Amino acid sequence: MVEKSKPAPSPSSGPKTSTSNQLVDKVSPEAKSAESSKKKQPTGKPGLLGVPVGTEIVVGKTGSLPPSTSTGKPIEGVPVVKKTQYVSGDGMRNFFNKTNAEKAQILAKLREIPGIYPKGQAPTIAYINNALAQGMVPIRDIDAKALEEIMKYADTVGENYTVSLEKLYRQPTLAQQFFAIKTTVPGKLKLTPETALNLEITQAFNDYLDINIDKKSAKEFADTVNNLERKRGTYLSASERQQLLLDAVQKKASEVFKNDKQPDSLLLQRGALGGSYNILRKAYDAYGIPVDDKTVYKQAIGSIRSRQALENALQKVSVQAQVSYPALAPYFQQGLTTKEALATYIGIKAKLFDVPENSVKLDEMYPVFKGKELMTPQEWENFLYGTPEFKKTRTYIGQKIDDAKTLIRNFIPGGI
Repeated sequence: MVEKSKPAPSPSSGPKTSTSNQLVDKVSPEAKSAESSKKKQPTGKPGLLGVPVGTEIVVGKTGSLPPSTSTGKPIEGVPVVKKTQYVSGDGMRNFFNKTNAEKAQILAKLREIPGIYPKGQAPTIAYINNALAQGMVPIRDIDAKALEEIMKYADTVGENYTVSLEKLYRQPTLAQQFFAIKTTVPGKLKLTPETALNLEITQAFNDYLDINIDKKSAKEFADTVNNLERKRGTYLSASERQQLLLDAVQKKASEVFKNDKQPDSLLLQRGALGGSYNILRKAYDAYGIPVDDKTVYKQAIGSIRSRQALENALQKVSVQAQVSYPALAPYFQQGLTTKEALATYIGIKAKLFDVPENSVKLDEMYPVFKGKELMTPQEWENFLYGTPEFKKTRTYIGQKIDDAKTLIRNFIPGGI
């Protein structure tokens, strides 16, 4: 039984919150009402709402609870208390822990939420797709700040930011109530920090060429990027920045290999390194051969030193696939890749799990192989039905709901 509680002070009524800054105003009176619990509030690092992380705030009130012992009447309106959890910098820190694919998914959702980006600063779908194709999804300060707007909302309603992100993405009208549309770009130009650019070019020189960066090359790369950003008044796109990075590596490669040029060398052809890398990376992905980026980088450098080297590298990927997937030998002989050969099976999984086909990774398809044979499509479908992951899908949940409704209709007078 729940004892009768003293009624908590009601938050003062006022105009509906319409901007992210007003979220702090909204929390203040509700935080005071939580003092009825007489718990000492934290005094730690300030959070996104302007109060210390771990501060208890009221995020709502209860409906009817079991009757109190004294009155026998239901208790209503008891404050529901949650603790704040996000601080400045959490936006970027959360992005750092994500894969390129996960970063792209978050950016794709953030761009659809009204009011968290200044006008014209949200990433476009083309920008995100190009970044994925280049194998690098950079996160701008403005993207991290946009994610922190979601975290600020999450702390206000007492939920995890991932829940808030999904909710606001699917309910733009709800987002509109909390975030004012920003119609101007920031007054102060924000350039990509030179330290970040130095780190990128240093890593690239090491991965592609196995050499340390020299100060001249590092400064040239940073100046090239920042000068273009100054000219445009905004950050470069991921694909543009990646192209400049590859140009810098290719320029250095032409110096390193100047005494070892092949007749069909592409070292002096602008964009050759990026093109070679993309061809190789897509081949590995299409054949389902695991490989680290550093290996592909080095193969790309070798490929622009000689056209024949690129053909040899691609042939090597094909041979690796034949060894890794003996059941697909007849398909490889027809010139198909692993992904093409398994298209039917990929389609079945995508449909059952209610996901796009291009989101199904080849390393998820290993159970379809039975030694030198493949499961039949029906065997594959039955296998998927029995996986724990399937029980979390909308398809499975929908089936359970339908089954429950049928049961009620059949056995309860009046049904539903």
